[in-house]
Amino acid sequence: MRNFLILWSLFCWFPLKTLAQGDDNLMLQYNQGPTNESLYYPWNVSVIGLGVRMNTPLDFSRPRLTWGAGLNVEYKISQSFGVATGASYLNIHYRYTRVDLNSKDFLAYWRIPLLVHISPNKKIRIAFGPSYNLLDRAYNSDIVHYTVESKPPFIITTGQYQYAEGHFKNAFGLLGSISYRFWKSLSARLEYTQIKKTDDPFTDQSNTFRGVNLGIEWRLFNPSKPTKYAIR
Repeated sequence: MRNFLILWSLFCWFPLKTLAQGDDNLMLQYNQGPTNESLYYPWNVSVIGLGVRMNTPLDFSRPRLTWGAGLNVEYKISQSFGVATGASYLNIHYRYTRVDLNSKDFLAYWRIPLLVHISPNKKIRIAFGPSYNLLDRAYNSDIVHYTVESKPPFIITTGQYQYAEGHFKNAFGLLGSISYRFWKSLSARLEYTQIKKTDDPFTDQSNTFRGVNLGIEWRLFNPSKPTKYAIR
C-alpha cells in the first residue's frame, strides 16, 4: 500500500510540474506576474510642480502662496535605495507687516539638491539631503522715500524696486521630501525646504527662508508597467 501511494503521488506531481508556467512565461504572456513586485528602473526622471509657501524667520513678515517647478534625475542602486539630483525654480513671496515697512518681496532661487532616497515600499519614496540655492532675482514691490520739504512729510512711492547686488545671496540649504504614488506614474509630494545664510544685522531683510511645499510629481517610467529597461 505504501509503494502504491508513493507511485500515485509521483504520477500526479509530474504532469502538474510539467504543465505549470513559470514567472517568465507569465510575464511574456500577460505582462504581469509575481516578479512585478520587485520591478524597478535604475534610472528615472521626475517632473515636479509645486505650490510654494516659504517665509523668513522675521516676526514682521508673512508668506504668500506662489509656485515652483523642477526636474529630478534619480539613480537606484537597489530597489529601496538610491541617489538623486536635479534643479527646481522656486518663487518666494512674502509681505512685511511692520508699521514703517509695508511692502512685498519677490525672490526666486534655482535649487540644486544632492539627495539620498529610500523606498520602504513601491508607493512611498523618502528623500533628504543638502541643496545649493542660486539667487535668480530679488525685487521689492515699492521703495519709499520721505521728504522733509514741507510739514508733514510727504511719502513718495516709486514702482517695483530691484535690490542691489549682494543684498540677497546664494546660500546652502536642506531639502526633505516624501512622495506617495497614487496613480500610475503620478505622486503627491510633500517637502520641507530651508535656505540659510548669515544675515546682515544692519538690514531689515533676511537671507534665511523655510517652508513646507505641496505638489505633484510625474515620473517618466511607471514602476507598475514593465519595459525592457526595468530590473527585477
